[in-house]
Amino acid sequence: MFGKMKDKALTAGAKMAVNSKIKGYGEMLKLNLDSKNRCIEIEVMLDGEKETLEVTVERYELSEEDGKNFLKLHGIKTSRAWIDVVTASYLEGRAFEIPAEYVKMLKIVI
Repeated sequence: MFGKMKDKALTAGAKMAVNSKIKGYGEMLKLNLDSKNRCIEIEVMLDGEKETLEVTVERYELSEEDGKNFLKLHGIKTSRAWIDVVTASYLEGRAFEIPAEYVKMLKIVI
């Protein structure tokens, strides 16, 4: 039960963070985060598209180094073949710094 509450809180914060980053490109409609299995499912409506983009992250890692927090994504699959190629080239296994304003919330729920 606590795990589901934790996931809902983290999901709400992550959805706000992602929507602020993709504001000019579209909107995240759905985000399902499973902290127990460390996987994510996302549905995004990109501007100018007729169908949503579905994204699955098979595994994510959270880490801390030199006082900074990072997120690594593994096994990224999407509903568009060309985006799979882009994610494999630019996102797969790469560490992304989590903005400081989201780290406090993240540490509370994880």
